[in-house]
Amino acid sequence: MIVDVQLPRNNVSTMERLREYHGDVTEGSHKDLDEICNCIGAFLEGTCVDFPVDCLGVDRCYDFQKRVLRETMRIPRGSVTSYGDLARRISAPRAARAVGSALAKNPFPLIIPCHRVVKADGFIGQFGGGTGLGLKKDLLELEGVQIDDRGMIAPAFFW
Repeated sequence: MIVDVQLPRNNVSTMERLREYHGDVTEGSHKDLDEICNCIGAFLEGTCVDFPVDCLGVDRCYDFQKRVLRETMRIPRGSVTSYGDLARRISAPRAARAVGSALAKNPFPLIIPCHRVVKADGFIGQFGGGTGLGLKKDLLELEGVQIDDRGMIAPAFFW
């Protein structure tokens, strides 16, 4: 079971972060990990990928976060939704901020596409894990979402 996906950061190595969150981890390989890594590579090359999710430890997340993550998986490639709309879709219409908090702690970025959730005004907002605006913008553009110079997404891309 895969319990965490770490995006690269300039200031701390991936292995250091893994050890911080998961203790005594060692480098190695596993068929599920290899498959996920191959899918991530294909995704980052622009291929439309159906990530295998049965190997993800989503059940380790808290209940509200599981609802948010499961609904986030339904957002089609090349589309976005707002935090508020996602909250309404999980029958928690006043929980836009809680949705944002759940997504900021998404343990499976890219696989569960939290980058497809944006602010209600169409601004792309930040990407969790300290990777910021640039990566989120790059991922959305990779999927064909058009973003203007101000970081705004046209209404046509909303799911």
